[in-house]
Amino acid sequence: MHVLLTRPTLQAEAMRPSLEEKGHRVSVEPVLDVSPVDFSHEALRDSRTIVVTSVHASLRIAELPSIDRTVPIYAVGAGTAAPLHRAGFACVHEAAGDAPSLLDLILKKRSASEGRITYLSGWDITEDMAAALKRHGHDAQRLVAYRATPAKSLSPATQDMLRRGDIDCIVFMSYRTAHFFTLLCDKAGLSPCLRTISAAAMSEKVARGLCRTDWRETGIAANPSREAMVDMLTDLAGQGARGHGV
Repeated sequence: MHVLLTRPTLQAEAMRPSLEEKGHRVSVEPVLDVSPVDFSHEALRDSRTIVVTSVHASLRIAELPSIDRTVPIYAVGAGTAAPLHRAGFACVHEAAGDAPSLLDLILKKRSASEGRITYLSGWDITEDMAAALKRHGHDAQRLVAYRATPAKSLSPATQDMLRRGDIDCIVFMSYRTAHFFTLLCDKAGLSPCLRTISAAAMSEKVARGLCRTDWRETGIAANPSREAMVDMLTDLAGQGARGHGV
């Protein structure tokens, strides 16, 4: 099955091997371009706990040698936590892959009296963990560490593959990638091409970003993790999804 990944390049390339090992052909079309944003390192160093919901925020922390490697860090899932483990952070807690499980984990393990929490995030977010923690009585702040800017158009190669019907399934791991991908297809006059393609969404919330477009089918992962997405794509291929390599 020919799979198109719409994640930012870093995350897409990290996911590629697990799909290729399953026999899938993989192409990458990053819908969002990620760039760093300057933030107060002092504010981060003064925090008693750090919260991250993306691998890009984790990488920003990992590159700062002055950050205490024993500070508790709460990551939304295993993929987000991985750079922190590699950088030697000793107290990394992993949630189940989504914002509700992350908030629940923090509230179970941490009391409001333990000091300031810093949520290191992107410029655009769908869930403000700092605001959610404040509602539960915690001293929390948000620092913006990166910006994910939507592409202005799809690459000529991807447009050609869509027109030729050469893509079997398109993977969406966030609401914003789903939303902007469908906008870019509409802009290029490619929306009709999606009717013969399966969409694979990480969650119901992500799938809502696809509401403007008709798809061959839309699959929702069993849980919000990269492993669950890989399993779902394998199931789609096994069910006889149209395409190359099935």
